[in-house]
Amino acid sequence: MKQKAKSMSTFTNLPFEVTTAADKPAQMGLVTLETDLTIETEMRHFLSGAPGHDDASGVALLHTRIACDDQVTAENLSLMEGRFAEALALFPKDYAFEVIGYGCTSASLVIGEARVQRIIKSHADVVHVTTPLTAAKRGLEALNVARIGYLAPYISEISHQMCDALGTAGFAVSAAATFGEGKDSVVGCITPASILRAIGALVDQDPQLEAVFVSCTSLKCAPIIAHAEREFGVPVVSSNSAIAWDMARLAGVPVSASGKGSLFHCN
Repeated sequence: MKQKAKSMSTFTNLPFEVTTAADKPAQMGLVTLETDLTIETEMRHFLSGAPGHDDASGVALLHTRIACDDQVTAENLSLMEGRFAEALALFPKDYAFEVIGYGCTSASLVIGEARVQRIIKSHADVVHVTTPLTAAKRGLEALNVARIGYLAPYISEISHQMCDALGTAGFAVSAAATFGEGKDSVVGCITPASILRAIGALVDQDPQLEAVFVSCTSLKCAPIIAHAEREFGVPVVSSNSAIAWDMARLAGVPVSASGKGSLFHCN
């Protein structure tokens, strides 16, 4: 029988330093849907490459989850309006953010972009707030395009309203398509190859397209955006690429543009 080894019972106290405010990276927050399987991974990709950093460590990105139903309907999305306070309370107390993003394109439309901004600012210490819809419109404007294709996972009144909202913002949707799936948990499992083929179908519908917007933070677009742009010759903006680009821009962080699409070459 082995003899029990004796453990040290005393510890040496060692000095340490605390990161100064000047040395902290940009402070970002993300409100992620309970059902989203994609956005957190893609944000690490799109926010990578800040000066002096090969990965996403050049920014500090904190996440919280907001309760939502897996079935995507206007009614279910609107219920999130009353759940922001609980979700935002899970961020560290008294934490100051340069920017917070709300990770739902459709709910940003249903609740209202300005309303989302007001709610988040009323519950968090933050300078800027953005959404995928807000960011997509800013990104398409930065790309100087007007004739776009629109790809959504859902077929519902929300998709029609989204196209109307894009039209009101000055972007004519001349080709539109959907995967016809209503559950967010399934949308998060749609393959990047399927998305690539769908973008090709939109370009076939209208060869005069100037850009394609892929709507929904659950769709895994990061692996195929650069490929799609090379193959089809038009900029491709996804909900996740747009919100990451906008958050980096609002926080004043110049992230790498490599492999992320034309949008990241815009200011």
